[in-house]
Amino acid sequence: MHHERHVARGGTTGAVDPLLHVDTSSYGPQGLDALVRVLGIDALVLGSDRPYAAPVAAEHGHWGEAATRAVRVTNPRRALGLPVTEPEGVRSWPRAS
Repeated sequence: MHHERHVARGGTTGAVDPLLHVDTSSYGPQGLDALVRVLGIDALVLGSDRPYAAPVAAEHGHWGEAATRAVRVTNPRRALGLPVTEPEGVRSWPRAS
């Protein structure tokens, strides 16, 4: 998240590690937006602080359908080493819709 500071002090930016995943628990809309801008949507995985707080992205329509599916289904499957595409007739958990 400090890439601007790093670059201002002579550093360089690099590609985001494709194995990096950040869970969304405890982040509000501003934090989530900042993470997406810096890391991209593929790094985010739905996290929850339940029973204390509901997940912002999933519960409040913060993102569109494609981004919500990425955070709730596609990215967690990738993080766990599962196939990103689901076999015919298999429903992912948690459901994106």
